[in-house]
Order: sequence, then structure tokens, then C-alpha cells
Amino acid sequence: MKTYVIDFLNDLKIPYRIKLHDRPVFTSEDAARERGVRLSQIVKTMLLVSQEEAIVVAVVPGHKKLDLKKLKELCGHKRLQFMDKEGIEKKIGLVVGAVAPVGSIIEGFPVFVDRSVFEEEVVDISSGDPTAGLELRRDDLKRLLKHATVAKIAKED
Repeated sequence: MKTYVIDFLNDLKIPYRIKLHDRPVFTSEDAARERGVRLSQIVKTMLLVSQEEAIVVAVVPGHKKLDLKKLKELCGHKRLQFMDKEGIEKKIGLVVGAVAPVGSIIEGFPVFVDRSVFEEEVVDISSGDPTAGLELRRDDLKRLLKHATVAKIAKED
């Protein structure tokens, strides 16, 4: 399997384990089931766009929802909305449901990560392809996201 995420991890010599799915998945719940992990281990990556067409990346654990109000305060945009499927595919070149929080495609955008993403020792991110996920250590993900803003951007359970 070859994706932009796998290439990125290989270039940086970050260890990971590929977890193939029996079928393509497009939700955190389906990803957790296919990979045999807790929903809290799934790292959900969302792309949002401002009124000025600025793209913002938000990263939260699979069992939580993004607090859009907090994200807007942090990034300084008055209006943010989730990018639609067409925008993600045409403007960014990614598949909806297969967006990873790391990789060359994401590097140009501001990234905001909920601090609870780092509560699990082992996490699962998208491989960049809906037919597989990637398992890596929390500390490796933390190093990869060192330039991200880490804050509380998820709603309370």
C-alpha cells in the first residue's frame, strides 16, 4: 500500500502498523470496529473552511465532537464550516473519511489538536486510503504534530 501518509511516515522513519479493513470505512465508529480498537483510539481529522476560503485542520479523538465555537476563537475566524466532499476531493485531493492529521498535504494548513488525542498510548490515524488505517504510538504522533496548536477543542462527553 502506498499513500501520502505512508510515504510521509517512511521518510521520517516513524514506525507504524498498517491495519487493513474488510471494507472501506468513512466514519470513526466503522474504523474502530474494522481495526479492533476503542473509539477513543481513533484520531479523527476534519477539514474546515472559513468565509475567506482559509482551510483549518481540526483533530479530535473518535469518541468526541468538535467544539466549533472554541475552534473559531482559537483560529480567529468568525465563520467556519466543514468542507464538503467536493471541496475535500477537488481542492485538497483527499478522500472524505480518509484524511490523516499528518502528511505533506496537511502541512500547509493550521492544525488544531484536542489535547485528549494524546491520552491513549497507541492511536489509529487514517492511512489516506479508506481501506486501511495506521497504528502508531502516541509519542510519535505528538512529535509529528509539534507545530500544531494543542488545546481543548472537543466538546465535553
